[in-house]
Amino acid sequence: MPECVVIGGGVIGMMTARALHLSGMEVLLLERGLLGGESSWAGGGIISPLYPWRYQDSVNRLAQHSKTTYPDLVASLSDESGVDSELLNSGLLVVDRDETRVAQAWAAQWSENLQQITDRKTLLSIEPGLADGIDQALWLPEVMQVRNPKVIEALRGSFEHLGIAYREYTGVQDIVVEDGRVTGVRVGGELLGADRVIVAGGAWSAGLVDAVQRVDVEPVKGQMIMFRGEPGLLKRMVLSNGHYVIPRRDGRVLAGSTLEKSGFDKTVSDTALKELRAAAVALVPGLGSLPIERQWAGLRPGTENGVPYICAVDEVEGLYLHAGHYRNGIVLGPASVQLMTELVLGRETFCDDSPYKVAASH
Repeated sequence: MPECVVIGGGVIGMMTARALHLSGMEVLLLERGLLGGESSWAGGGIISPLYPWRYQDSVNRLAQHSKTTYPDLVASLSDESGVDSELLNSGLLVVDRDETRVAQAWAAQWSENLQQITDRKTLLSIEPGLADGIDQALWLPEVMQVRNPKVIEALRGSFEHLGIAYREYTGVQDIVVEDGRVTGVRVGGELLGADRVIVAGGAWSAGLVDAVQRVDVEPVKGQMIMFRGEPGLLKRMVLSNGHYVIPRRDGRVLAGSTLEKSGFDKTVSDTALKELRAAAVALVPGLGSLPIERQWAGLRPGTENGVPYICAVDEVEGLYLHAGHYRNGIVLGPASVQLMTELVLGRETFCDDSPYKVAASH
């Protein structure tokens, strides 16, 4: 019998299972579909919240901690799996005109390297592909990125290398509770016993814990497109009015993303494709001549205030909730997982865990 069952095989669930395994705990991960097949695979992989100055300190605290750990994490995953997660220090240009004052205050608070660029020549030296008319930006030269599908592949390889147990296409019907404590989960006609259960099911998490405690995790659809190009057309990540372009090492360029509250619908639309293409070409005109290789959608696990749940569920001993990371599962993942691991193991936490509890102001 495993000591802990982790429900959900996205980045958060996989990283959590791996961390607990490395701590010496016997873990079983259950995923209703393919490992990493939902929002973890679908995102852009920017290792920073978009407009981090718009988020609460509790989100930025996790983001800052994660950023420092990413190089070592990617190196460890590469050693274990042989897969390169394509960690790149692309930097991020934010060309919105009304963000400067609040962004500078955020940078001062968190000791971030943020530069205000106010002349076209300097901008073009950073990113030559920018459209005419873009003559000022905020430049964050230390913002990194990873390639989401590669991270998933590396985590899967790590599971195989380390011998972490998992089951794909295994949906959990319910969490079994007796006398106020977890005793396992029910999968089809099978009862899997465990003393601890961590719900890390992304946008599907609320359906698993609502019978015990109401949480506000809901799906927020995001559509993205991918241009197929040659390396060098775009060097930097660029963000404007909520739309972004992300250059990959092989020349592909991701453009995203939409924000749609449409339940668990993951269909893509021509309207979104046109919107995303137009926004990308408005930033980098050279993208206009490239073919669009694919379009897809993912369901982000949104919460009311953008702060994830990383906590024990008070009503049930041994039940934990690790969900609601919204657009930030990649960037918050390592720090969020460290905090959850410390909670499960009863260790002192590296930061105040109160903002991430169910009872906090979600």
